[in-house]
Amino acid sequence: MSEFKNVTPIKGEYELIDIDPHFTRVVKYFRASDYLRWALFTASAPLFLVWSEHIQSEGKSRKVSPRTFRIATFIGLASGFIFSYNRSVQRFQGIVENAPEVTKDRYEIKSRLSKGLKPYGDSDLAPWLQRVAARNSTYSSTFTHVFPWFNLVNHEYHGVDLKKYYEVREGEEKWGFDLKLPTDEE
Repeated sequence: MSEFKNVTPIKGEYELIDIDPHFTRVVKYFRASDYLRWALFTASAPLFLVWSEHIQSEGKSRKVSPRTFRIATFIGLASGFIFSYNRSVQRFQGIVENAPEVTKDRYEIKSRLSKGLKPYGDSDLAPWLQRVAARNSTYSSTFTHVFPWFNLVNHEYHGVDLKKYYEVREGEEKWGFDLKLPTDEE
């Protein structure tokens, strides 16, 4: 049986963190601007509903049903989350500026490696199921607005060479991780 290879990472302008980040990591790495966008999307849907009702009724006041408001708010909430989620995934994939996320990721992965843990977490799934999950969720964020599909499985197929975490970059000395690159015999 041949070794599974994940897809080739896209070439972004910024450093690649992960081509298939786990759902919880993506949400954990949300910036304040992501939460602001999410809130604006949530608020804008009912406001758009009121505005369009006002325009359609030619300025006469017409009451919009509470049920319609709830549906519009839910649509705004879901749309805002998907927009913010995609923006966070783009930072993981190096498509948009991601310097704070790179630092946070390097600290998180180095911490896990120094404790002897797997860098991307453990999974109870069989290896072949992990490969299937990786194939299904890699780059799925491209069409999340059409069909929401998230990576909910811990696996080792992230398109990143783990050797980069054994390098010490400027400012990382103070973290106190003394990682040695493992040899094939270990």
